[in-house]
Amino acid sequence: MEAPPVVYKAVRAVGVLRPTLQAAPLPGQAFADRLDVRGTAFWVKSAGVLVTCAHVIQDLVVVPIEIAGLLVVGNGNGYHRATIGSVDFDHDLAILRLPPETPPDIVERELKDGLEIGDGIPSVGSKVAYAGFPFGTLLLSSTHAPTYSEGVVGSEIRQGQDRRAPYRREIQVSGSVAGGFSGAPIVSTDAPAKVIGVLSNSPSASAGQASIFMGVSHAHLQALADLARS
Repeated sequence: MEAPPVVYKAVRAVGVLRPTLQAAPLPGQAFADRLDVRGTAFWVKSAGVLVTCAHVIQDLVVVPIEIAGLLVVGNGNGYHRATIGSVDFDHDLAILRLPPETPPDIVERELKDGLEIGDGIPSVGSKVAYAGFPFGTLLLSSTHAPTYSEGVVGSEIRQGQDRRAPYRREIQVSGSVAGGFSGAPIVSTDAPAKVIGVLSNSPSASAGQASIFMGVSHAHLQALADLARS
């Protein structure tokens, strides 16, 4: 059997665990943890951190854990508690970490699936791939597996060209996207282990599926990773 694409293995669901009262509980089990998947994160090997979009976790920054719930990241291999490190709202990026008490073997195992940061944007028309957790919990299978997809670079928008996001350098990708893909790494199929962008948003205000989306440039990701290492 052919191994799954590198980008498919690198992603983790970003979710919140909340205790929920069960309608017909078993004795001693009145509450059960409900997982609410909010978006996607991925491991960056060189920095040893997880990256997602700032808008995925923005309401968890100031809300007490008793109200917001417990931030977790994971997939079919299990979920781990996560903490929020650096948040860059201008570029819609955020750093997540596993708590210091996380056993080293778990961190090492997670990092094995990580990606590196690219150093350039493929030309318009180049094929790219991305993976994430579209539609969040609604599409989450019993194996908690991500969804893999492909598209092409439609345009590169240099910093300052988009008045809606003047501080961002972005790439425009033609490909299928839906809520829950936010935070997914975008890689060139020619260099599948290097992130060229982070899937951020669709230009459409519709909550449904879209065929064009924007990705935050790897240059901003590199700057945030450098800060995380400092």
